[in-house]
Amino acid sequence: MTAAQRQKAERLRAANGFAQIEYVESYIEDLPFDDARFDCVMSNGVLNLAQDKAAVFQEAARVLRPGGRLAISDIVTGVALPESVVCNADLWAACIGGAMQREAYQGAVEQAGLRIQVVQPNPEYRFLSDRADRAAQRFAVQSISLVAVKE
Repeated sequence: MTAAQRQKAERLRAANGFAQIEYVESYIEDLPFDDARFDCVMSNGVLNLAQDKAAVFQEAARVLRPGGRLAISDIVTGVALPESVVCNADLWAACIGGAMQREAYQGAVEQAGLRIQVVQPNPEYRFLSDRADRAAQRFAVQSISLVAVKE
């Protein structure tokens, strides 16, 4: 989260009276929380920007209580991406370059000790640039929602 994003979030939190919400600056692969602290970990489309997604899922599982849920929306691919896409900064910024192949993504979730309950596509999702849209079509990139439970 950038400083501007955090300021906006703080403004919205205060404007809506959500005093129980606290924002903590950290790295998603190394959260500053005790084990089994939360009932839910949520993310809306930013995990594909993390280089080590397996570490992200391990960390989410660590901070979840047994029975806790991981609820995410993210971008995945139908095939492994070639280096020309993975190394393209514009396609990383468009949330394509960092996307993981769907089966590998789900495998990383399960290897973290989370049992997947729901995976569904988000067919309304659209990429903003023509270049990203072409890459999405070529590599079967799609937005999915996933819910998993910590065993």
